[in-house]
Amino acid sequence: MIRIRRAEPDDAGLLLAWANDPVTRAASFHPAPIDAASHAEWLRGRLRSPTTRLFIGLEDDVPVGQVRLEADADGRVEVAISVAPAARRRGLGQALLAATLVVGKADAGLGARVFVARTGPDNCSSIALFLRAGFHLAAADQVCNGVPCLVYERPA
Repeated sequence: MIRIRRAEPDDAGLLLAWANDPVTRAASFHPAPIDAASHAEWLRGRLRSPTTRLFIGLEDDVPVGQVRLEADADGRVEVAISVAPAARRRGLGQALLAATLVVGKADAGLGARVFVARTGPDNCSSIALFLRAGFHLAAADQVCNGVPCLVYERPA
């Protein structure tokens, strides 16, 4: 069973290690490795942001992935998810995403009207994950950071 908790400053090392995993970097819109100082600054900003929620997924109290929700003023909440390298291919991403969407929908501070996910057209794992979670393809002609991307949406 997966449960989630809010990320904390002490999670910086874990999150950086997951972010710099070669599979994660290859699927990212920013494929270059992330340095520790830049990551620490990014994490501080995300944890302070009133429109961002960053969660750590736990299986038997072992961290297995992270999900970030970032809301805009129109109630569009961007979803970013990654599963820890050691936890992949076990279906945990689906449970992690489902738990986070429930919490995100109930979070009045986010004002979620629709959840939005962006992924590369070759990222079959993410595409399958979002489709199984009830997202639908909303746009196939977008560019994210100079890279083609697909946009999936799901009503909150």
